[in-house]
Amino acid sequence: MSGQQEGTDQEVVESGNTGVVESGNTGVIEGIDQSLTPLQYHYLSLLQRLVSVKNSYQTDPKFEAWMMAAINKSIYATLRDSIEANVGDAAKELLHGEHHVN
Repeated sequence: MSGQQEGTDQEVVESGNTGVVESGNTGVIEGIDQSLTPLQYHYLSLLQRLVSVKNSYQTDPKFEAWMMAAINKSIYATLRDSIEANVGDAAKELLHGEHHVN
């Protein structure tokens, strides 16, 4: 079980490579004008990365419908987690903004 925890910690640390700026113990996500707890930051940065994966996978020559379905389910699950963490509106803004970029 401790191996799972170490993997989770590593994922959070690596999330800094996605254009998300960390500030102290809480994170700041571009386009979101509120202070975030570490958990809220995690959910929103994960959502941002999943949307990026979806956008790049849509143009992949090896596109497979089952993989896109899995990505969409991951985005939905992360949206639900964001709502539970009281940053649902911010998550919806990220999704809405990304949808119009395409």
